[in-house]
Amino acid sequence: MKFKDLELSNCYAPPPAPSLPALPITSWLLLPQRVTVEVRVAQVASGNYLFLQQHTHPTFHALRSLDQQMRLCYAHPSCPALPAPVEVGVICAGQMPEGAWWRAQVMRYHQDSREVEVRYVDYGGYDTVRIESLRQIRSDFVSLPFQGSEVILDNLACLPEEEEFSASAKAALEELTQGASLLAQVTDFHTSGIPLVQLWRKEGSEVVSVNQALVERGFCSWINAP
Repeated sequence: MKFKDLELSNCYAPPPAPSLPALPITSWLLLPQRVTVEVRVAQVASGNYLFLQQHTHPTFHALRSLDQQMRLCYAHPSCPALPAPVEVGVICAGQMPEGAWWRAQVMRYHQDSREVEVRYVDYGGYDTVRIESLRQIRSDFVSLPFQGSEVILDNLACLPEEEEFSASAKAALEELTQGASLLAQVTDFHTSGIPLVQLWRKEGSEVVSVNQALVERGFCSWINAP
């Protein structure tokens, strides 16, 4: 009261937190280019398109703990819902069967139907869900790099008489990779920016090319890089 001209506002007040965290490219655990790494398949989307995880990377072990923390957090109905309209690229929490919650990225929002297309950033795959089923994500839940790598098998094309890879090709890829010890190497990039990879399956002391195995079994054609 005595020093009326003294400024006493709190200069150390933290800036207001953003309403929703966005997705910087550094958040992804990227596959190194031209380096062979151990991987496992998180999900097969089609006969040449799948999601990989680097399960030997030092950050991967923390994913299970994160899953448990998110399950406990979002079991409470008071967790804030994702506000509409939602911005494309935002990270949120998506509800899965049996009480699990996965980190997801908003890819598209349909305002008329209030449906959101999301990509699951750790376990791969796309889905369309109601916006009411999504929740805002806690800032500490985005500190772990996103573990799912979206890839396309290099040198493969669907058969000449087909317009896309068949369901049989997808089933064959699932059979070749399920529970297998795998190696992957990024050899190039698709025009969409998705990495093109060579994938190998370890069978005892031998290493078998998954890409070539699909061709040899008659599910797709081999094309050479231009």
